[in-house]
Formats: sequence, structure tokens, C-alpha cells
Amino acid sequence: MPDSLYDRLDPVDQAIVVALRRDGRRPYREIARELGVSESMVRKRARRLLDDGWMRILAISDPLALGVPVLATTYAKVRPAALDEIVDRVGRYDAVRYVAVAVGAANLVVESLHGSNAELHAFLQEALGHDAVESFETMQVVRIAKSVWDWELGEDGSPAPRPQRLRPAPVRRPRTPR
Repeated sequence: MPDSLYDRLDPVDQAIVVALRRDGRRPYREIARELGVSESMVRKRARRLLDDGWMRILAISDPLALGVPVLATTYAKVRPAALDEIVDRVGRYDAVRYVAVAVGAANLVVESLHGSNAELHAFLQEALGHDAVESFETMQVVRIAKSVWDWELGEDGSPAPRPQRLRPAPVRRPRTPR
């Protein structure tokens, strides 16, 4: 398997990334104690990892719970020759929070936030009103049931599978004494 960018980080840098991924507000002092290195080493390395773009520390929120009226996900089919141009064009809009190139019936995925359905409509007409966009379908999200931004890297640097339950755990009822 080819080296990943993650493999290019030394074990201390990797451990710092893992520690801050689990809790981005964790004090460097605690991380240093856990790793057996100095706090200044953790601080300097974390700053370099942030400055070099290896990681970002963010708060993840639910836009609907915060009062954003319209959250939309759009799947578009774009001619391959124009895909990079459309990705760049769509990504420049302030309303856009996520842009991805995909494989399948749609090759462009866009998540966007809007103040009203009229704003969503205007955005779609302007951003995707291009000859290279063959079709698109937009879904308005009304409730976020699950949003997971937590993941692990395996020893080889690739995303490691996390244990998954395929069914909800059964409800356990207390036993009644006989």
C-alpha cells in the first residue's frame, strides 16, 4: 500500500493528532504527560500541524438546531470535462458548506445553508444554471438524525473500521420478583 500523508508524520505527531481529534480542547500539558514528552514540544508540534494544514480544530454544530431555516443537499450530474470548473464555481458561494466530487449517477454533491426557500432557489439557478450541468436534484434537510465526524486511522494510516451495531440494542426490562 502506498504511503499516506499521515504516514509521513512521526509517531509523536500522530499521537498529538489522535489526542486532539478526540478532544480539541484538551490541554497540551495532559497530552505531553500521556506521551512522555514536554508540554512545549506538544505546543510547538501542534502549532506546526495546524499551520501546515495537517489538522484543524473545529466545533461541529447542527445548523438546524441553531436556527438556519434551510439546509439543502444537492446531487448534480455534470459533464466530466467541466466538473473542476463547476466545483470551483460552486465552492465560491458563501452559502456552500460542503462540495464533493462523487462517483455514480451524480458526480457533484453540494450542501448549502439558506435564509429561505427563495434564497435556495436563486442559489440553485445561479450556481448550477450552466450548460455543463445536465441535471440536479435537491433535497431539503428537515432533521439531522446522525452526523458523525469522528473517525480513527488504522496502523497503516487508512481509516480504520469502527465496530458497528447493525441493529439497535434491545430494550432491557427489569425482572419482576416472583
